[in-house]
Amino acid sequence: MKIAILGVGRLGAFHAKALRALPGVDELRINDADSSRAAALAKELGAKHAASIDAALDGADAVVIVTPTGTHAELIRRALDRGLAVFCEKPIALDLDSTKRVVEQVDKTKGRVQIGFQRRFDAGFQEARRRVRAGELGTVYSFHMTSRDVTRWMFGDEVEELYATGSTLGFPQYGKWGDVATSAVVLRLRGGAVGALEAARHNEAGYDIRVDVYGSKDTIAIGLDPRTPVTSVERDAPRFKDPAYPTFFVRFDAAYRAELAHFLRFARGEAENLCTARDGMEALRIALAARRSLKEHRPVALKEIA
Repeated sequence: MKIAILGVGRLGAFHAKALRALPGVDELRINDADSSRAAALAKELGAKHAASIDAALDGADAVVIVTPTGTHAELIRRALDRGLAVFCEKPIALDLDSTKRVVEQVDKTKGRVQIGFQRRFDAGFQEARRRVRAGELGTVYSFHMTSRDVTRWMFGDEVEELYATGSTLGFPQYGKWGDVATSAVVLRLRGGAVGALEAARHNEAGYDIRVDVYGSKDTIAIGLDPRTPVTSVERDAPRFKDPAYPTFFVRFDAAYRAELAHFLRFARGEAENLCTARDGMEALRIALAARRSLKEHRPVALKEIA
């Protein structure tokens, strides 16, 4: 396959290296707004430097989009117009109208678009989803996440209502953009399960992504392993963060590679799409509801985000 990759910043360069190592990639074309960066990476990987987006897309079989968010929707449309299979990092766009237009084009053209939800390809998250869906936990009463993009996929249910709050403690600069440094969301799924999601922009201990799911038969944890950046004060507790995960690249290295390998199979028609454009739109609706809740200091039902 001839694969074009657009955008080779930190994550894009990681994806380019992963693609170069995958069987079935006969030609990799690299394009970036920073031409010298693209050329240097192409030389390092033995790939082709595409001086323009058109040069990257012409004759390609598929495209991987890792450019700034504001360019995603237009690049997806351009690729779909050429009949290319598309992998695009989330989000599709930051506004619902632009996202809807992409989803409508995908539906109309029967286009192939996989959105980058790498946690769906992580072994721990997959096993937790299997146990939840198989009923091994019994009735799921509640869950707690330090991650923010797996709720619908994990539980096979939709968010009905949520309440968001946050603080700029320690990072007051985010206030000028109406943003926060530490956040928390309490949400209720249609089926009745209640979840608490929290996030922070800074954690000196390391990269921390965990999920606890509490059911009537069992409680399970994702992300609790020897590299989890947590210290227990109990004398007989197991030792963690040895060493701690330093970045999301290290924590999800295998997941990122697995999602790109799956994309190649999907692009060849050998696998179903596990991360659709509609999934990306629903994730955005949840984020927009959280933003509204934070701003208006009230619970927001997802039906308000039309």
